[in-house]
Amino acid sequence: PAHDNLVLAVAARGTIAVAKELGRTRNALSGYLTRHDLNERVREARKEEPTVLSVVAPERIKADQDAAVMKALKRENAEYAKALATQEQFFQRVVEATRLPVNVPKYRPIKQSAKKPTRSVICPIYDQQFGQFVRASDTPGNQGNFSVKVFDERLARWVEGVTSVIRQYATAYRLEELLIPFGGDHVEGDEIFAGQAWQLELDPAQQVWQLALKMDSAIREVVRFAKEEIGIPFIALYAVTGNHGRVGGKRGGARPATYNWDWLFETILFDRLASEPIDEFAIEPGGSLFFRCAGHEFQAIHGDQIRGWGGLPFYGLSKHDGRSIRMHSRIHRYMLMGHHHQRAEIPNGAGETLVSGDWVGANNLSGMISAASRPQQSVIFVAEKWGVTGTERIYFTPADEAYEPTQIHGRAA
Repeated sequence: PAHDNLVLAVAARGTIAVAKELGRTRNALSGYLTRHDLNERVREARKEEPTVLSVVAPERIKADQDAAVMKALKRENAEYAKALATQEQFFQRVVEATRLPVNVPKYRPIKQSAKKPTRSVICPIYDQQFGQFVRASDTPGNQGNFSVKVFDERLARWVEGVTSVIRQYATAYRLEELLIPFGGDHVEGDEIFAGQAWQLELDPAQQVWQLALKMDSAIREVVRFAKEEIGIPFIALYAVTGNHGRVGGKRGGARPATYNWDWLFETILFDRLASEPIDEFAIEPGGSLFFRCAGHEFQAIHGDQIRGWGGLPFYGLSKHDGRSIRMHSRIHRYMLMGHHHQRAEIPNGAGETLVSGDWVGANNLSGMISAASRPQQSVIFVAEKWGVTGTERIYFTPADEAYEPTQIHGRAA
C-alpha cells in the first residue's frame, strides 16, 4: 500500500514536490522508483484522474502538529507575560499613589525598678456616646450638658486623669501591663429610640470619623506616656460593640454584628494606631471578649445583654454570670461592663462585676427614670497574687458642680 500511495503522489504532483515532502532529494526518489520498478506504474497513473494521497509518515504529521501547537503556545505565553507585566506595573502605580506615610514613633522606654512589687493597669472606656447633644432645658433641674465641645474637654480630662493616676502608682509599683478595653456605645448612633435625631449634633458617619481622630490622638499620648515616662512593657487594646452603634436599632433584626457604627469606629482607630508600640489588638463584634490581666481572667461585655431600667439589674447580673459560663465554657473572675450609666463594683462569690460609668451624665431620658449619673471612668489596678487591688475614679465634673442643688422657686424662709 505504501508503493500505491507513492505512485499516485508522484503521478499527481511530480518527483520534485514529492521528494521535498518526504525530505529527500529528487535523485534519491528517482533511484527508489527505478529500483522498485515503479516508473511504469507512474506513467500509467498519469493517464488516469489521480487520487492524491498523503505520503507523509504518521509520526511526521504528529511532529509537525506538535511543533505548530508549541509555536502557538509560545506566542500566547509571550503575550500573557507582556500583559501581566503591564498589569503589575499598573497595580504598583495604584499602590504608590495611595500609599500613606506611616511614622513609627521612636520612644525611649525608661527602665523600672525591679525591686518594686508589680501591678497591671486596666483603663476601660465605656459609653462615650459621641455625637449626642444634650440641652440643659431637656433634663431635670437643668443638670445635663453634652456636646462635641464638652466631649473634647472630658477627653482631655481623661488623658490627664489616667496619666496622673498611673504616675502616682508607678512611684510604689512596677507596672507591667496597660490594657485599654473599649466597651461599646462610643458613638451615639441614630436609630436606637424614637426621636433620637432631635438629640444628635452629628450624624453617625461624622461621629465615627471625628471620634476616631480624637481618640487616635488621646491613645497615642497615653501610649507615649506609658512607654517613655513609666516604661510599661506590654500594651493591648481590646474592644466590643454596643447597642447605640447598631444600625437599625432593635427593629433592625438579626443583622451582622459588624453592621455597627462602634465596630467601624474601633476598626478605623486600631488601624490608625497600628504603628504604635501596642502589642495586641482585638475586636469582638459578637459582644463578649475575654482577656488576661496579671494572670486573672476578665470578661468584657457592653452590658445591654443584661436588662434593667432605672438602675442596676442585680438579678440579671447573676443570671448572666451562669449563662456566660455555660456558653463560653470559661469561668471569669472579673466582668467589665457598662451600658447602665451607673458605676458600681458588685461582688459575686469570689468574683466581681465592675460596672463602668459614662461620659454624658443627665440627658433627656433622665426625667423618665428619675436618675442621672455623674460622668466618670475608672482606672483599675490588678496584682497577680491578689486580683483587683484598687480602683481610681476619673470624674468629668467637679464635685461642687455635681452636687449643686436644683433651683428652688418661691420666697426664702
